[in-house]
Amino acid sequence: MPKKQLIRFIAILLVMCSLYLTWRWFNSEEWLQDVVFIFRQPRWFMFMTGVYLISFLFKAAAWRLYAGTGVRFGVYFHAISYSLLINHVLPIKAGDGVRAGLFMKHGKATWDEAFHSVAVMRLIDMLVLAVIGGIGIIRLGLPSSWIWVTVMTGGAIFLAIAHFLPVIRRMPFVAKHAAYFNLQILSLKGGAIIGLITLSWVLEAGVIHAVVRMVSLQPGAISLVWANSMTIAGQIFHITPGGIGTYESTMSGSLLLLGVDGRDAYRAALVSHTFKFLFAFTLGTYSLIRMPLHWHEIKNWIHRLKPTISRTRHGFLRKDDIV
Repeated sequence: MPKKQLIRFIAILLVMCSLYLTWRWFNSEEWLQDVVFIFRQPRWFMFMTGVYLISFLFKAAAWRLYAGTGVRFGVYFHAISYSLLINHVLPIKAGDGVRAGLFMKHGKATWDEAFHSVAVMRLIDMLVLAVIGGIGIIRLGLPSSWIWVTVMTGGAIFLAIAHFLPVIRRMPFVAKHAAYFNLQILSLKGGAIIGLITLSWVLEAGVIHAVVRMVSLQPGAISLVWANSMTIAGQIFHITPGGIGTYESTMSGSLLLLGVDGRDAYRAALVSHTFKFLFAFTLGTYSLIRMPLHWHEIKNWIHRLKPTISRTRHGFLRKDDIV
């Protein structure tokens, strides 16, 4: 089965699983009470908003550190904010196109340079999430632990030596960006970038931590960092706005593995995702006011995303790729 079809198949299964959970346990009155309860608990509301906001500030700081330009911090932050908003509006993960486009527009970069930096940040995101997920799987003693360790080790070795592989060197576009990736990541700066991104994901877990505490569940903070990481990693199966369905299924399943009752796990997943939706639209509105974009710009950047991904895979070379 082709990769794209496999991803779509798994995504549909996750959405169907979420529909089953919703049919079995969803209670609109209880859900509304839980959401309202967040706003009636100023301490927890401020905690959730604060840690989630800071997590994006850390991501923006890591991206700025990698790009190494004199572009003001706000450009990186608003680009990430727009990306979050778009991903919560569209049923496809098109936010990265807007993120790259905004950086290109205000950062005086070419499309390829902007897309490269966004792609690397996404790659590091997934690597960090995979490491956290792997550590959690090993701690839980799941049967697939050794497979996860093998895959992570192999992936790390490949990334370290990719720039030197003949097959990569024969693809000028990929080789150029692989060289820059090695230069930046395999350095002290790279350690700071990875550290900031790791902290951002740890902080994001504060959202589910607060929800779990408000509904009086027991999983510890470290375990919830793992549950959040597994849930976010599961968003590669994004086929609905904001990952509706995939988020609830993966978060519920992760909490279930931590010993939470199925109904309570679904309840916590639903409430935390509702908060993230509200946050995404609020932050996106703020960015629309502070750094406005026209719809035709957003549409154009989204359309440019697919050809760029295809060209990256095949290593095509354009004039502005020449070093």
